[in-house]
Amino acid sequence: QYILIYKYVSIFMGYDTSALLDLGERHYPERLPLFRPIWEFLYTSIDEGTVISVEQVKDEIARKSQDWRADFLARAEKMFLLDEAIEREFARVVQEIEANSKFNSNSHRDRFMSGADPWCIALAHVQGDITVVSGEKKNLSSYGLGEVCRELGVRHINVIDLFEENSVGAGTR
Repeated sequence: QYILIYKYVSIFMGYDTSALLDLGERHYPERLPLFRPIWEFLYTSIDEGTVISVEQVKDEIARKSQDWRADFLARAEKMFLLDEAIEREFARVVQEIEANSKFNSNSHRDRFMSGADPWCIALAHVQGDITVVSGEKKNLSSYGLGEVCRELGVRHINVIDLFEENSVGAGTR
């Protein structure tokens, strides 16, 4: 799963792996002209620095070799961030999850902690007013990113909400 973080006007948004794969591979393939407005919005937002994510998302995307992924990663290189502030906040996020009784210790937690999701939350905290965009729908006990974001005070939306909030879609530009 992948996370995308996005900043629109005064709002940053961070994309997770699932959001990017939903866009490029599952639902809105870039190769189809019908979805050109979506991709124009995304690439313009990346160029403007309003769509960001973490290096861990880039690593997750790159794990599977596909032309679309390689092309996207080359074009979106500057959106992936990692610095000492994000690393420190990641450690704090991990500690907060481990100390909070609402977060069960289970195999879902192990998966969550080993992936990009807590890094995206850390990025959201470091950057300030960030909305995390993902395609996840799991509950808190399954460590769904949206529910974990809510518990940790980070705004979360799905890709469709992103389109609606920004009037993005086929035939809108």
